[in-house]
Amino acid sequence: MRISILFFSGTGNTKSIAYGYSQLLKDKGHDVAVSSIETASTLDEHDLLIIGGPIYAGNMPHELIQWVRKNIPKTSSNKIALVYSTSAGLQNAHGVKSIGKKLSNKGYTIVDLLAYEMPRNFYIDKYDPTPEFLQKQQFKNAAQMIADSINNLQIDKPIEFMESVLLIDIMADLFSIMAKSLGKNFSIDESCISCGICEKNCPKNNITLKDKKYHNRCILCTRCIHNCPANAISYKKKKIEPYRVQYKIKL
Repeated sequence: MRISILFFSGTGNTKSIAYGYSQLLKDKGHDVAVSSIETASTLDEHDLLIIGGPIYAGNMPHELIQWVRKNIPKTSSNKIALVYSTSAGLQNAHGVKSIGKKLSNKGYTIVDLLAYEMPRNFYIDKYDPTPEFLQKQQFKNAAQMIADSINNLQIDKPIEFMESVLLIDIMADLFSIMAKSLGKNFSIDESCISCGICEKNCPKNNITLKDKKYHNRCILCTRCIHNCPANAISYKKKKIEPYRVQYKIKL
């Protein structure tokens, strides 16, 4: 089977799941292509599409939603899709429904919608980081979920979308606007070593290292904070303990 895996990942959790799927499916002898939407200009030929993203305010990031709308063509062939999300809590992980419905409208048969509980990487304001012992367990649980989702894939029982996703899509649009404003609270201090990692990795080209300036395109992925080797980026002048993926999906 030809399988295309696409993802958007802020700090690495969603990417870890994507490569977990890739590892398992390659081991089973499938032809697998995996890439971030930031580098994928076209969609590889496939029979199964796996697509994932983090949860921002109850939905997938606005950028992922728009990418699906613009870059995935309608299909009349018998293609199937699996959609997954990652978030620190599962109560408001509705983004899989939004992406799933859009793919369904494009002709895909949706065979699974999955929400993975992963370590918290958004704690710049009022939340606390996920304890290390729980991070390790979450990666272990994720590996089992990946295996179960592939081993129990029920192609003959597609998911039907009866409810509207308009409200959560509006919330995604509103969050993208709010993020631009909140992003103005990031700053780079004198401990910066000018390595360029933040500027290079920002998905919106929102950082200019030359003048250590943030612009008005932030999506609050927090990739800059968590990848800075000098911990030189603050939010509201407050230093944040970096989150870095330290475990692997072991299948």
